[in-house]
Amino acid sequence: MLALLGALLAPALTAQVTFVGDVEKPDPAVTQSGMILVQGWALDQATISKIELYVDDQYQHNLVLNLARIDIVKAFPTFPGIQISRPGFLTGFSASRFTNGQHTVELRVYTSDGQVHFLGRRTITINNSINQSPFGFIDIPNQAGVTNASTSFPVNGWAADTDGIARVEVLMDGGIVQAAMYGDPRPDVGASYPDMAAALFSGWVANIDTTLFENGVHLLEVRAVDKLGMSRMIGRRQVQVINNDSFLTPFGYLDEPLRDAVLYGTCSNTPIVVSPIARPQGAHLTAVRGWALDLGTRKDTGRVSYVELLIDGVRWYSTDDCGIILGRFANCYGLPRYDVARYYPTYPDAPRAGFLFTLDVGALMSNGVRPGNHTMHVRVGDREGTFADLPNHDGIPVFFQCAPGDISFPSIGFIEFPQTVDYIGGTVTFRGWAINEQNVSYVDVIVDGNFVGRAAYGFPRPDIQDQYPFIINSKFSGWTFSMDTRQLANSQHRLTVRATSNLGVTSEIGSVDFYVAN
Repeated sequence: MLALLGALLAPALTAQVTFVGDVEKPDPAVTQSGMILVQGWALDQATISKIELYVDDQYQHNLVLNLARIDIVKAFPTFPGIQISRPGFLTGFSASRFTNGQHTVELRVYTSDGQVHFLGRRTITINNSINQSPFGFIDIPNQAGVTNASTSFPVNGWAADTDGIARVEVLMDGGIVQAAMYGDPRPDVGASYPDMAAALFSGWVANIDTTLFENGVHLLEVRAVDKLGMSRMIGRRQVQVINNDSFLTPFGYLDEPLRDAVLYGTCSNTPIVVSPIARPQGAHLTAVRGWALDLGTRKDTGRVSYVELLIDGVRWYSTDDCGIILGRFANCYGLPRYDVARYYPTYPDAPRAGFLFTLDVGALMSNGVRPGNHTMHVRVGDREGTFADLPNHDGIPVFFQCAPGDISFPSIGFIEFPQTVDYIGGTVTFRGWAINEQNVSYVDVIVDGNFVGRAAYGFPRPDIQDQYPFIINSKFSGWTFSMDTRQLANSQHRLTVRATSNLGVTSEIGSVDFYVAN
């Protein structure tokens, strides 16, 4: 209440003071246990460079800054720079690091003009015998009123507990719909709660089949349960289900190749049959793989009927030509994708949602497709006659090139983190893999066209060895690169990775667009 009154009086204060702020949590009247949340806001006419947490007058760590607080922006409409201000701050510290009883909590706010402001000193009571219930948040859907939902509806957020999270449940109108997948990376949450190592992997996601519900407004809730059985509803949202046949188009994901990848082909002046494909000796084949699902408005409907690979809008491959190459299915839909089944457990075809095309770039160029830049996309059609393009109608840019006879097979690989449109912050570790027949010499990392460093290479990847047993050292093909994203602006950026073989041949593995939010 005092914080609210202070905020309401703020317009009159800003003419007299240059700094104002409040520590909203922890509440001195509440006995604390588990993870103690420290939260509030601060405004200064100078830039706030850092905020330090002190417990019993001992420094603990810095807080996460620049969090949006619309309520504070509205309460201080005349404060200098308020239109672009993000005054919120947040952190937490573990009660188990301190004895039962009373302890002091205080923040120290440092500004660019050399000032230090002491903020929110209070005495709290810790009782470590109390089992704190889980805490967390629903990121999607947000809190902005009623959210429309149709076909597959993603719900995600994070949950944490000092005793560990046993499960996260998604409820609709009071009934459990499904369990969420728990354990996704959340570096932003990890930075907010440095005392809790598990917070780094506190993300959860659930994909709700909205065709199971009548059209109309429903109450969506998420409940987190810790390993001692304590539970808490971490959020509620209202969603309006709107489904009809025109909405229920297929959906999915194109895993590889990544955008901007260089795809090599064994070129010939003699036209080669493209599909169905017969692999010529020594041909370079590019795997185009991903997954696709479809939902219907009636029970037992909603199935993928076909998948096609298009280059520059022209259909070259189709799952109608499904066959076996080197003992494995190629140009097929219905391949096992148990990872997809985990995230879409109630969806038709989820366990076998994979598709794979063996793209022979050399065959395409021998049939008149020019070398150079092209666009690639995958079209997925269902039994009702609707279709969707992956990743979108515009496709991804790729580059076709003939492989000269005097070079080895180019390096191939993948960027596993970040993924497209990931939001990241703080110091993060980019990772993936790269292989080459003549071994990989080094992996370079480029952000926004600028070389930022050389990745560490050679980490164990037995999963890649299983896929490419004939490639030298594929078992040790993992790469990682740590980067402080605070060196980048809070905006969209593009990560590009290049691998160079022992023979000096450099290949573009691909690019991924991500967002920085510090």
